[in-house]
Amino acid sequence: MTLLLDLVLVVAGLLLWQRSCSEGDDVWVLFLRSLAAIDLAVIALGNGVLWLEIPLLVLALTLPSVKRIEGEEKRS
Repeated sequence: MTLLLDLVLVVAGLLLWQRSCSEGDDVWVLFLRSLAAIDLAVIALGNGVLWLEIPLLVLALTLPSVKRIEGEEKRS
């Protein structure tokens, strides 16, 4: 079970990293990459606070992209 959970968290971290590669704003890229690095570091260094880490990762994966935010501002 622990291995499966670690694999899910690794995939989430890699998805965040991949998502940061498609963004245009440097600050947003840095934010997403730091979240991905923190996620992967927690997994690599051992027992993290999973009840806190998993909801934060879900929140990070559901954050809107900069392109979508800028598109909504232009329509307004």
